[in-house]
Amino acid sequence: MQNVPVFKKRTLVLMLMLMLMLMTIVFAGWRLSQLSPLEQSIIRKVNVSSRINLYITEASAGATTAFSYRFYLYDASRSDESFKESLNDDLKPFLITSDDDVFPRVRDKAIYLTINGEIFAFHNLPGIRINEEPYSVPVFLTASPL
Repeated sequence: MQNVPVFKKRTLVLMLMLMLMLMTIVFAGWRLSQLSPLEQSIIRKVNVSSRINLYITEASAGATTAFSYRFYLYDASRSDESFKESLNDDLKPFLITSDDDVFPRVRDKAIYLTINGEIFAFHNLPGIRINEEPYSVPVFLTASPL
């Protein structure tokens, strides 16, 4: 029994310290991934129908990046504060553009947009769920480069 391999106390302590450091690094990485440098402020709110509002936000990711303008559909019965909170819950915009002079026209529950600038993302039939019922709004886009 004298040649049976056993862990020395020093080896066991080192392994525990290594595991603790690894868990700390993983937790810190997870927490940092939850932080979003993107700051958004509402610049316009347009009523599309009795159930849906269009929100336009100005987004900034820092001093070295240009502003982008994001277009969202949201439940008209909920408040602006509720909309701001939903931005942290991964609410996705249907349009992201560099054009700061987009004025949406709403006619017959459809959104008409004219953009002079870059379009980074666009979905022409955005949808939302209101009380578990799906709603979509047609979007008509006229775009031209800078």
